Amino acid sequence: MRIDVAWAKIPKGGFGESGDTIELVERPLGGISLILADGQGSGPAAKRISRLVSMKAVSLIADGSRDGAVARAVQDMLYTAREGRVTATLVVLSCDMHTNTVVIARNTPVPVLIRQENVVFRLEGGSEVIGTYRKTRPAMTELPLIPGTILLTFSDGVINAGKRFGKSLPWDMIEQELQSLEVKDLEEWVNDLMTRTLALDKDRPSDDVSIVALGIRSDVQNAIRTLSASIPY
Repeated sequence: MRIDVAWAKIPKGGFGESGDTIELVERPLGGISLILADGQGSGPAAKRISRLVSMKAVSLIADGSRDGAVARAVQDMLYTAREGRVTATLVVLSCDMHTNTVVIARNTPVPVLIRQENVVFRLEGGSEVIGTYRKTRPAMTELPLIPGTILLTFSDGVINAGKRFGKSLPWDMIEQELQSLEVKDLEEWVNDLMTRTLALDKDRPSDDVSIVALGIRSDVQNAIRTLSASIPY
């Protein structure tokens, strides 16, 4: 199998730094985890929170912790460090080659869209943001690792895009596109989704916007690993 990862992000209009953090980490027993953390607010203060959360998750995953334990430990760390006064959202999308499963850990009100065996469905509800309550737990989902699977999630800047102009993304159409999308075209599609999201706010987003996606496809011919990035400063 081959795992494809794509993401796009941009800060809130007028801010030089996004309060969202995205990290990619290889799992020690095989596979990868994609982490999206969204700190409370926007700008440098939110970035410090989201980076604290995401780097703790990276460290624990790299040490071999399971995703549910990772999310709980990150929640406890943030609650203790900031005494319950700061919140963040956290999503961990994992392809675990050791268990041959896809694992989704959610502490966010934002949905995760899943395409598996040409059916698109949503994971939403049943989870709380981290940092406020001592006993907050993640919503956990585990699915079989099947070629053709796509996982898609985003920060709340995507959900809120266009609201000030009375507009929103056409989610029915997006789910239809996801249903027929080739995994190899994932990066191009994520970039196009970002373009459509920004257009709703006339290219000046009212919140930090991040889109992350992970896809699995069959590939027995090529062992080469590639990664590309385009990062403005």
